[in-house]
Parts: sequence; C-alpha cells; structure tokens
Amino acid sequence: MQRSDLVTISKRQLILEAASAIIMEQGINHLTLELVAQQAGVSKGGLLYHFANKDELIKGLNEITIKEFRKLVEEAHEETGSYTKAFLLATLRQIEGKELHNASSSMLAALSTNKEWIKLWDEDYQRFRVEIEKEGISFEVGMIVRLVSDGFLYSRLFESDPLHLEEEQRVLTYILEWIDKEKQQ
Repeated sequence: MQRSDLVTISKRQLILEAASAIIMEQGINHLTLELVAQQAGVSKGGLLYHFANKDELIKGLNEITIKEFRKLVEEAHEETGSYTKAFLLATLRQIEGKELHNASSSMLAALSTNKEWIKLWDEDYQRFRVEIEKEGISFEVGMIVRLVSDGFLYSRLFESDPLHLEEEQRVLTYILEWIDKEKQQ
C-alpha cells in the first residue's frame, strides 16, 4: 500500500467518525456535508471525493459499523465459544460507544434518510439464524436473544427508558445463563 493510500483511508475514516459524532451529539437533523467536512478537517471537495452525497456517506457509515460489529462478534465468539452469546455481547459493546462508530448513529441516519441501508444489516441477522441452529439453540430462544439485542439498541437509540448499567448487567447475566441452560437441554 502506498503512502497516498494511507492518507485516503485516514481521511475517509475521519469523515465517518465526524458524521457519527454529529449524529450522536447534535442529532440527525444537523448532519450536513458542510458540517461533516468541517468537523473532519477536510474540504467539502475532499469529502465529496470519498462520498458523492449524503446518502453515500450514510451508506458508508452503516458499512463500517457493520464491519466493526462483525469484528466484535468474532472477538466475543472467541471468548465465549457461543455465537448466540457473542451476538448479544457484541451488540452491547457496540452501543456502549467504545468502537469508533456507533450502531445507533448509523441506523438512525439510515432510518431518517434511506431505509434501504438498514437492509445492510440483514446479512448479519440471517447469519445469526444459521449459527443458533448450529449451536443447538432453539429458534424461539435465539429470536428472543436477537430481539433483546435489538431492544437494547433501540432503547438507547430512541432514549426510550434505557436500562441503568446495573439493570442491563442483570438482564445480560440472566440471558447468558439462559443460553447455557438451553444448550444443555
């Protein structure tokens, strides 16, 4: 990889991080190409080099967030040996904001501008279905885990009675134990 390629990747990353930060800090209504360029420290032309328009920026934000989510799932799978547990843990880790991009910001942007970008997440949902079956987790328990994962995400996304950290930990512990019991049956 040439040095110019590294600069390009770095600018693209800065642009995506700026877009995510604007959405989380100021709301989707404040997401403009001008503000993203300003916050990323690039010219508007530099931004347009990477993303032809706002729609492409939001698509890119979802793509990078999905990539980071998949990495979190892989890491959690290595820790737990369970894809079902890994999916739940990766969801919580991503919405905690420790990753560069937050699922809440990318999904909110997609919902607000082009709902087609939400479908980018479908591949991961389909993989989840396959993996729970391989693990011997019942469809019902698997879907409850997936929907609880979505519930954690959407509760934070819409700031609709999000759980306190202690409550979240209690629910997480209960579900992780439930998954273990399900696998033993």
